[in-house]
Amino acid sequence: MRLGAIPHGVVERVALALGIVPTPILDSIIALLLARTVMVATRLGIFEAVAALPRDADEIASQCDAAPGATRKLLDALVASGYLRLRDGRYSPTRSARRWMLKDSPHSLHDAILMQFMDEQFIAQMESFVRTGTPIEMHEHMTPESWELYQRGMRSGARLTTPEVALRLPMPRNARTMLDIGGSHGYYSVALCRRYPELRSTVLDLPEAVAAAAPLLAREGMGGRVIHRPDNALTADLGREQYDLILIANLVHHFNAQQNRDLAQRCAHALRPGGRLVIGEVVRPQTPQAAGQIGALTDLYFAITSAGGTWSFAEIADWQRSAGLRPRRPIKLFTGPGGGLQVAERRR
Repeated sequence: MRLGAIPHGVVERVALALGIVPTPILDSIIALLLARTVMVATRLGIFEAVAALPRDADEIASQCDAAPGATRKLLDALVASGYLRLRDGRYSPTRSARRWMLKDSPHSLHDAILMQFMDEQFIAQMESFVRTGTPIEMHEHMTPESWELYQRGMRSGARLTTPEVALRLPMPRNARTMLDIGGSHGYYSVALCRRYPELRSTVLDLPEAVAAAAPLLAREGMGGRVIHRPDNALTADLGREQYDLILIANLVHHFNAQQNRDLAQRCAHALRPGGRLVIGEVVRPQTPQAAGQIGALTDLYFAITSAGGTWSFAEIADWQRSAGLRPRRPIKLFTGPGGGLQVAERRR
């Protein structure tokens, strides 16, 4: 999957095929404008303003505390981009917008979109990163407010894959204890504990992440079955033979190879015989061509923000194998394009 020029009509299809469409302009200024249009509409509450019934531009502007003329420009851009419909002078959300953009939708990406205001600040440092090779190390510079937004955004994005992960993750038989490393909001733990009533989980994450994510976890009503442990995954004592399952989801892209190898070793020690270490990630295929646009751009993003980047299934399996675990065949996720689970088992 990729973003790119989508021709309208025969003439545009021919022009694109002949290579005379200025695609760099579409990939730069138009892509920037589209991203900002969606982000600003989300922050202003445009989609909530038209959720219950169609409204005209003046009504929407009044509800969103915005200027009517400027609001109309934004609304028309959303219509042209497939987020709103315009009929008889009134705007309403498209089916896609209802699914993804409304706060109360079970599939809502509202907070994930708001998190993009943070991401664009990080992405703006790309030139400096490429020139110097020095990453931002984003987690070291976040404020309590940005941690709170970050956790809400991560929780929102986790909605995409969590049901599939809970369904397809190969849980060890009679599993009772789980460690969720870097799980902050706890959504993966909650889903797995609901699927397996005997399971209990400890979510280990940085103290700042736990402080911001604790209210999100509390809303799930899991009581003592899913609890937080403030600690640093790179240095925490994970104990020995304490867990049947250790899940590391969307974390190893922040670490370098040696750090990940060490983490896998400590996880192996913390697993009971027959226990499993599951590493869930956006993975990097062996070549840029195989990675596709999303995979390659994601690898660049994580290198800018954390000195890491994405890793291939083979690399992740090698960390597990070096720790004495037995890797299984990767599980590719349908709901997370480019992502998957690398599972490894401790021998009995």
